[in-house]
Amino acid sequence: MSFQEIPILDLNLALDDETKPAFLHQLRYALIEVGFLLLKNYHTIGPNEQDFEDIKLQAHEFFDLPQEIKDGCSMINSPHFLGYNKLANEITSLKTDWREQIDLANELPPPEKGLPVYRNIEGPNLWPKESEIPQFKPVVLNYIDKMNNLSTFFRKLICESLQIQPDSFDKYFKPNQQTKLKIIAYPDSSQLQDVKSNVLDDDHSSGQGCGPHRDSDLVTYIYQATDHSDSLQVQNFQGQWITVPNVPHSLVVNAGQTLEAITDGVCKATIHRVMIPKAGTGTRISIPFFQTIDLDSHKVVVDNIPKDILNLKQTRDEKIKNWAVDTGFQFTPQIDKYPVGHYVFRNRIKSHQDVAAKWYPDILKDVLDSYQH
Repeated sequence: MSFQEIPILDLNLALDDETKPAFLHQLRYALIEVGFLLLKNYHTIGPNEQDFEDIKLQAHEFFDLPQEIKDGCSMINSPHFLGYNKLANEITSLKTDWREQIDLANELPPPEKGLPVYRNIEGPNLWPKESEIPQFKPVVLNYIDKMNNLSTFFRKLICESLQIQPDSFDKYFKPNQQTKLKIIAYPDSSQLQDVKSNVLDDDHSSGQGCGPHRDSDLVTYIYQATDHSDSLQVQNFQGQWITVPNVPHSLVVNAGQTLEAITDGVCKATIHRVMIPKAGTGTRISIPFFQTIDLDSHKVVVDNIPKDILNLKQTRDEKIKNWAVDTGFQFTPQIDKYPVGHYVFRNRIKSHQDVAAKWYPDILKDVLDSYQH
């Protein structure tokens, strides 16, 4: 049997020498056999309760802004795929995602001219007018800083759980590494009755808040800011959809395709989706933080993964082969062939086709040809 529930891990166990081995064993299981976990008691390392309350408040205030104010920081104006996307303006697995969102990051300047095109993923944010929402920018940047602290600490635990040196991932990072944040609103189905898609000829009857996909990054950390408990789902390796519970004061943590690539497939980037909230439950707010690596990383896999860890991967993959479950199309990093940025960039092109049509029309055509034929 494949997994039937999402494991819950207590970070306090990792901070005590006596209980740390048990934590690492649990983490290894979660990364190899599930790809998802719920993490609690992380506040001494990362954001505290006030940080979560602050960013939750700013999320609500942002989505309550007049549409013209939100449109003023629209992603269509950013070659870096940063900024606001209005409701029903994104595509996953060839269907409309019924959500609105703003993509943000720690601030970086645009890349210098002459660098590979994928470097344009990094750059400056598009912020809403400070006069309209004065606390939004400082709260978001503070939250990103706190999440960077937590994700840096946690990536070393991932290494230890795989029985490799804690600094084994450090070579994939550069100074002032840009990490990403989304603030997402998923209206419930009753709020979508008269809404039309901006990108496809479909409607919300698909039930798709965000379609089946794998994350492209190293590790994702999701703050489920509202009480919705049946929207986020993970596909186990038999094709069953397992609901991720909304445990108070926990973060959802999941492996991305980059982590899968640099661990030679040991850590599993698991397919997941978000369903439109049920009528009457209100708008679901989700705030995922994406730990990314240096876009120029062209290294193969980390060294010296022990044979017994590789055997766990092989046993899992034999089961997956027999069940033959897969969903959707994404560009999977093969960093022995191209830098990781090549694949992350093409996945952004695929998801945000209006932005790509404005800034990268030739690459958009190539991407569409790749997954539609």
